[in-house]
Amino acid sequence: MVVFEALNALYGDCLIFRYDDRHGVQRLWVIDGGPRSTLVEGKAVSVWKDVLLPRLAQISQAKPISIDLGMVSHIDDDHINGMEKLTNEVVAALPHPATVAFRRFWFNAFDEIVGPAPAQDAQTSGAVALQLSTVAVGSLPGGPLEEDAQAVIQSIPQGNKLAANLRSLKLQGNQPLQGLVAADAKQRAIDIDGASVTVIGPLRNRLDALRDAWRKALETAAGPARTAALQGLFATKLDVSVPNLSSIVVFVQVSGKSLLLTGDARGDDIVAGWKQLDLPDAARRLDLIKMPHHGSFANSPRQFLEFFEATHYVFSADGHYDNPDPPVVEGLVSLHAGRDITLHFTNQDVGWKKPYTLSQGGEQVTTLPDLLKALQKAYRGAWKWQFRAPDNLSVEIEIG
Repeated sequence: MVVFEALNALYGDCLIFRYDDRHGVQRLWVIDGGPRSTLVEGKAVSVWKDVLLPRLAQISQAKPISIDLGMVSHIDDDHINGMEKLTNEVVAALPHPATVAFRRFWFNAFDEIVGPAPAQDAQTSGAVALQLSTVAVGSLPGGPLEEDAQAVIQSIPQGNKLAANLRSLKLQGNQPLQGLVAADAKQRAIDIDGASVTVIGPLRNRLDALRDAWRKALETAAGPARTAALQGLFATKLDVSVPNLSSIVVFVQVSGKSLLLTGDARGDDIVAGWKQLDLPDAARRLDLIKMPHHGSFANSPRQFLEFFEATHYVFSADGHYDNPDPPVVEGLVSLHAGRDITLHFTNQDVGWKKPYTLSQGGEQVTTLPDLLKALQKAYRGAWKWQFRAPDNLSVEIEIG
């Protein structure tokens, strides 16, 4: 049995992966935990409390929940918040066991990614970054900081808290990697309870470039120019942000099935990582891809959509920040409509303020259901789609 689930994490990611190891023992992974509480139909919904924990309880059938691998792809509220809250609960139960236990955990903290601040700053890099979220930016070059970039900066304390929780639980160090989770040509596949895991990203050279950019920005004379330089590293519209480009990306193979879990990485980086590791071309035909950054146009270039072929494509999004972007959905269908593929969406109530005009057929649409119906007319083939059922906590995909 190999099952992948994308929970209703609103505009974030909260993923569950289950498989039977070679001894028939069911293994359970949880990747990302969704954002903080959000109003849905007038009710405050917390992904970890109202979705993740109930779903884990359903899976465990009232037994203690053992998570064989917990992972946070990168610091950003819509990925990290739920995992921070869940580990808070586990730490609070010490020295007694909690209802949930982690056996191992992968997470790259901000200071581990960009390194310590220069000595003259006398602060951690995380503390410097956090200060940016409280600076008035309206008069800075380029105008106000984008809402999503601001949210990323404000998630740094969540990352610090998560790192502290992992130390309390003796889960630090990204075992068995013993350091940053990053692509390394010298480090091949890692066995995690019978699953073969290859780290595709972040790229080491990408991390080196981010560290250099961060340090150069810190060396800029104090004032608006320095603040603008630092904040620019969190820009997300073109996806040059420090957190997104440092997303953990893993290629998982188990029981003859293969999955690509992408976080918010950029598609061209994923392709570059694959080539850098000299992975076989045949492995690019996958069973499942979790689409990068909720189907954002900035993260799924044609190069990525062409390079990999999957049977299942998963979009975790609810329309926030216009994700999934219509050009990504059309691009994917235009390239792969002739194959038997399924597009899975955690939410169907997605709309865009600006109408989208299809490249083929020219029909204009403003909602995801209408887009898919228009694409079905424009691109004939075996492809199909699936929405999460309203009463279900997740889109559940049993990979046959």
